[in-house]
Amino acid sequence: MIQVVGHKNPDSDSICAALVCAELLKARGLEAKAVRQGELNRETQHILAQADVEQPEMCTGVAGQNIWLVDFSDLAQGPDDIADAEIAGIVDHHRLGDVTTTNPLEAWIWPVGCTCTILFNLFKMENAEITRPLAILMMSAILSDTVGFASPTCTQKDKDAVAELAKIADVQDLDAFIKDLLIAKTDIAGLSASELVEKDLKAYPFNDRNVVVGQIELATLEQVDGMIEELNADLQRRCDEEGLAMAALMLTDITTSTTRLLYKGEWNATLDQHADNGVLMMENTLSRKKQGWPWLQKVLA
Repeated sequence: MIQVVGHKNPDSDSICAALVCAELLKARGLEAKAVRQGELNRETQHILAQADVEQPEMCTGVAGQNIWLVDFSDLAQGPDDIADAEIAGIVDHHRLGDVTTTNPLEAWIWPVGCTCTILFNLFKMENAEITRPLAILMMSAILSDTVGFASPTCTQKDKDAVAELAKIADVQDLDAFIKDLLIAKTDIAGLSASELVEKDLKAYPFNDRNVVVGQIELATLEQVDGMIEELNADLQRRCDEEGLAMAALMLTDITTSTTRLLYKGEWNATLDQHADNGVLMMENTLSRKKQGWPWLQKVLA
C-alpha cells in the first residue's frame, strides 16, 4: 500500500493533491491511500463538502512504507519517521528541497501555481478518468493556491486547468465559486493565536538553522488587529521551545496584496532594519513561495 502524504499543517492543495494523487495511482492499478499530517482548515473542509469526499485519514507513521510526497519536498515538512520510508514519487510545485532517495523515483516538479495543476496534466497524459469529485478537488486547490488567479505564482497552465475542470465539475458561475472559496479561506473567527500561526506554517532549513514561516490570508488586516501581541508571543514561544533562529508570520490582505510580517527570534535585528516603528509592511506581497520567503532568504543571507 502506497501512502500519499502532503506537508505538515496541511493547506487545501496538500490535502486535495494527496486525494487526487492516490486516485491516479489507483488508476495505474496500484494500491494507494491519501493521509494527512494535521487537521483540515475551514477552506479545505468547505472544498471536501463541495466535492462530497471524505477527508484523508491521519498519518500515524510511514516507516517501512512506500510513500509519495505531494506539495513538498523538504524533509522538515514530512512525517517525523520519513527517513525510514521509501520515497517512490514526488509531485510538487515548489523548489526542490533536501529529500534524497536510495532508489530512483518518479518526480514531477513544475513551476506552476498548484500541485493539482500538475496532477490534472498527469491524468490527461495517462488518459485516466477525471470524475466530478476529482474535478472539484483539483480546481478548488488551484483557485486556493493562486488566490483566484491573483497570485504571482499563477500560470497559464493553472488557468487552462481550471477552465477544463470547471466543465467537468459543472460549475456554471466560476466567479461565485471563487467568492465562496475565498470567504472560507479568510474565515478565522474563533481561532486562537496558536491555531492561527499553525494554520499554514512551514519549516525551512536555512544557514544551518531552522526557520518557520507561517501565513494567514485575510480579507482585511483589521481581522487580527486585536491579536498582534498574542501572535508575537506565540512566535517567541516556538523559538524558545524549538530552538528556532526565526519564527515569522505573514498577515496577508488578499484584496490589496499587502502583507504585515511578524517575526521573533535571534535574527530579529536584521529584519528590524526594514521595519518602521517595529512594523514591517511588505507591499505587493501575496505569495510566501514566490515573494515572502525569497525576500527573507535574501535579507537574512
